[in-house]
Amino acid sequence: MLQTIRDRAQGIFAWIILIMIIVPFALWGIQNYFDTGKEQPIAVVGDREFFERDLLRLYEQQYAQYLGKSPYSEEELKKQALDRLIDDEVLAQAAEKKKLTVSNAQIAQFIRSLPFFQTDGKFDEEKYRSLLVAQGMSVPQFVAQVRRSLILEQLRRSIIDSSFATDPQAQQFYQLQYQTRKIAYAVLPLAEENIEVSPQEIEDFYQKHQDQFRTPERVAINYLTLSLDDIAKTITPSEEELRNYYEEQKQVYTTPEERRIRHILIATTPESTAEEKQKALEKAREIKQQLEQGADFAELAKQFSEDPGSKDKGGDLGFVRRGLMEKNFEEAAFSLPKDAISEPVETPFGYHIIQVTEIKPEKIKPFEVVKKDILKEVQKLKAEDQFYQLGEQLAQLAYENPQSLEPAAQAMELSIQKTDFFTRSKGKGIAANPKIREAAFSEDVLAGNNSEPIELDDGKIVVIHLQEHQPAQLKPLEELKQTIIERIRKQKAEKQAKARAEQLITQLKQGKTLEDIAKREKLEIKTANLNRSTPRMDIMEIADAVFKAPKPTQEKPVFELVTLANGQPAIVQIQEITPGDFAKLKPEEKRGLKQNLARLFGLLTFKEYQSQLRDEAKVEINWSPQE
Repeated sequence: MLQTIRDRAQGIFAWIILIMIIVPFALWGIQNYFDTGKEQPIAVVGDREFFERDLLRLYEQQYAQYLGKSPYSEEELKKQALDRLIDDEVLAQAAEKKKLTVSNAQIAQFIRSLPFFQTDGKFDEEKYRSLLVAQGMSVPQFVAQVRRSLILEQLRRSIIDSSFATDPQAQQFYQLQYQTRKIAYAVLPLAEENIEVSPQEIEDFYQKHQDQFRTPERVAINYLTLSLDDIAKTITPSEEELRNYYEEQKQVYTTPEERRIRHILIATTPESTAEEKQKALEKAREIKQQLEQGADFAELAKQFSEDPGSKDKGGDLGFVRRGLMEKNFEEAAFSLPKDAISEPVETPFGYHIIQVTEIKPEKIKPFEVVKKDILKEVQKLKAEDQFYQLGEQLAQLAYENPQSLEPAAQAMELSIQKTDFFTRSKGKGIAANPKIREAAFSEDVLAGNNSEPIELDDGKIVVIHLQEHQPAQLKPLEELKQTIIERIRKQKAEKQAKARAEQLITQLKQGKTLEDIAKREKLEIKTANLNRSTPRMDIMEIADAVFKAPKPTQEKPVFELVTLANGQPAIVQIQEITPGDFAKLKPEEKRGLKQNLARLFGLLTFKEYQSQLRDEAKVEINWSPQE
């Protein structure tokens, strides 16, 4: 199973796994280092407590980006984030009860397979450590979170991969999904030309729909920007400072010793009896004896090893570094000479026979090679202190002189910049940032005061001041009169056409034919063969209604009234339904269909299992979306 996970650790799946790893660290790791004091948890799952900061951290990392881009409000997105916290913890506790485990060798292989830790297809130690540093994680912490995430994925896949689909289910699904529905339809015209609209109707429509006839509220702002990058460019560290930084951070520029390792695992579990462990040890010793007598290591690994991730590769784990393996395994592997074979090494996963087949010594990049990178890092570090000091100064000056940005601009030698007009929902340049728009329309800024400092994600601090405010305004009726007349006419025409279509549907159900009605009403009859796999976008509304309609019979034809996107009513007759031809599929296509259907069933089963676990768990929620 873990080999399957590794094989899929590419593209979007790899990023999903990284999120699974890093987010739990952000949420679960921090609490181990800071006292929660008397803060009340917002949710409790068993004996695990979640606090508001846990929710906000997950919301900001994975949900806030969808605000304004999805139909969900901030409260609904936060509710989804809380559900995610609870569901993941429920699964973690279930995995713990099932005593699911992942070997250190499997963890190491998985980490090395992740593309965002690779350069030119090979594991890059510097990139690996740099990414962990950026997330505030150490190697042991990251390894622990990888272990947790792989165990959760193992639990998930154990349910999803155990599902199956039968031939009858696949046939029924294909026949429904790929059925063809033959239809005939006629579209009624909208007769708007002769419809009269009275002055009172115009006035009533105008009064009723004023929200649609307002120009949006707009503002233009002045602003000051304090930039970390700009400050960094003014700093010139000395050669000594650069070399000192190099010495302090030498591990970042060091590629540790790597060893290519292969092993044969005779597995045990923490629940194994002393007798079972002794038998495993004796078997490992027998294999070691065979190796000493000249047996091929790879062949014995394929025959005897119980590590599913490496046995088919002759026990090969690839190159590994210190910090990724279980302690006993690592000590043995890094103490062996090249090509030597260890005695059986005990770990929580069983007894390992280890061989080192290749050694890459530690390498340190010379100072001159990394000097440019160090210069940028030192500039940034030195700039950060100034940046926050100047940020406090900017905040103080903006607060002391709330009616203008001029004093702060002069004191800090910053230039005042301007924007064009923008609305609450859309802007250009700096106004494209939602933080800026939110501040610009705040009560304090609209009252003529400077904003509080706004920290942007790109290392900038901004203070804004209102340049001009244009409130939302109702457009005059005279300007809108013709538009309103056209809309009223269209509404009346749609209503009349729909009423006529309903009358015609009644006549059809009473025995009239579509051809007779079309001839009398001077309508054009069109035909179409619809199927779900190749949708007709030009008659999408008709297709949606047709596939929801019942099956027609000779005694009972099916007619539907469908309103098109342009408001015209269409009378639709479903003439014939032809099931998808399952028999024409090739054997491999049928197998693929069954596999996809089985995965769908597995996902549904997993959701049911997750829901059941949550129902059975002791979950207490002390939070409402309005908070």
